[in-house]
Amino acid sequence: MNLIAAFVGKGGVGKTTIASAVALRLSERGKTIIVSSDFMPSLKYIFRDSRKNLDVVAISEKEVAEKWKEKYGRDVLTVAREIADVDEWIVDHIARSPGVGEEFLLSNIVEIDLSKEYDYVVWDTAASSSTMHLLLLEREFYDHIDRDIKFFVRVKDKFRSKKIFDLLDEWKKLAESVWNHIKNSQFFLVSTPDDLSLLQAEEIKEDLESMGIKVRANIYNRCDDTCRKELHMKAEVFIPEFRGRASSIVKKIAEYLPESFIERLAKVVN
Repeated sequence: MNLIAAFVGKGGVGKTTIASAVALRLSERGKTIIVSSDFMPSLKYIFRDSRKNLDVVAISEKEVAEKWKEKYGRDVLTVAREIADVDEWIVDHIARSPGVGEEFLLSNIVEIDLSKEYDYVVWDTAASSSTMHLLLLEREFYDHIDRDIKFFVRVKDKFRSKKIFDLLDEWKKLAESVWNHIKNSQFFLVSTPDDLSLLQAEEIKEDLESMGIKVRANIYNRCDDTCRKELHMKAEVFIPEFRGRASSIVKKIAEYLPESFIERLAKVVN
C-alpha cells in the first residue's frame, strides 16, 4: 500500500514550503497530491496555477464537518432517536463537537491514500502543537470507542435495536485503521538551526516516538554550510535560506533537494 509522507515541526520553520517542494519533485515521477491539515492553510498562495500531475487540497473545518454529516449523519440521527426525541439539529451539534472533525480529517487523508488515485500523498501538517493534538486525539479515539462499546454491551437491553453497537463498531474499525496507517507513514521533522527550534524539534520527536511514530529524517531549513558544520549533526537534508516569493522559494528548494533523498522517498512511499 502507499504511505503518506508527512512533514511536521513547529510553526514558521518552513514545513509548507518544503512539503510543497517535495510534492513538486514527486509529481515528476507520478500523480501526486499535497494535503494540508491546517485550517488556515497557505498552499493556495504557493500553488496559484495548476501543475501537471499535482493536486492541491486544503480541507477546511467546515468541509470536514459537512463530509462527516454526509457519511455518518443519518446513522447518528437514528441512534440518537433511540435515546431521546431529537431532531436533525443533533447531527450538526455532534459534527462540530471537539475531536469529531479532527478524527474525520485524518481519516480523509488516509482515504485519499488508500484510494490508489495517487502515486504519492504529501501531508503538510499544521504547527506542531495542533498536529500533536490531532495525533493524540486519533490515538485516544480508539480506546474511547472501545469503552463506549463495553458500556453499550452492559445496557443493550435498554435499546430497541443493535444499531448503536453497529455504529460504534464501525467507528472503532475506522479509528484502528486510520491510526495504523498514520503510524506507518513516513514522518519528516523540519526545523531551523536556532536553539529554540532545535529544542522543540527534539521534543516533537520524543512525543512522536512515545506514540509509536518514527521520524524517518530530520530536515534542517535555512542552514548553510557554516551552519551545518556548527551543528555537527547527521541529517538527511540541509537546505540553505532562499529569498523571494513563496512560489519562487518552493521552486528553488525543489531544485536543491538531493536526488538521492527524493529517490529513497519515492521508493518507500510507493
